[in-house]
Amino acid sequence: MKDIMMETAQDICGMTKGPRRHKETWWWNEEVSEAVRDEKIKYGKWKKENTEEARMEYKKSRQNAKRELSLQQRKRNRRSGQMT
Repeated sequence: MKDIMMETAQDICGMTKGPRRHKETWWWNEEVSEAVRDEKIKYGKWKKENTEEARMEYKKSRQNAKRELSLQQRKRNRRSGQMT
């Protein structure tokens, strides 16, 4: 009974390819963490106040978080000999 149910479920739902290959986030460090934390705080402030000034602060912190993330990833890729 179990085999029939498993086969049917596999036929209908399919199967995954397995676990992700790159589980570690080698580029996540304190600078990235701080930038993302600041972005989340500014987002909450913008949603609570709903002002244009708060929105602009959030946009700047979002850009900063993206920039910091990209910078750390590029640094790591250069160290490992990969090209971006």
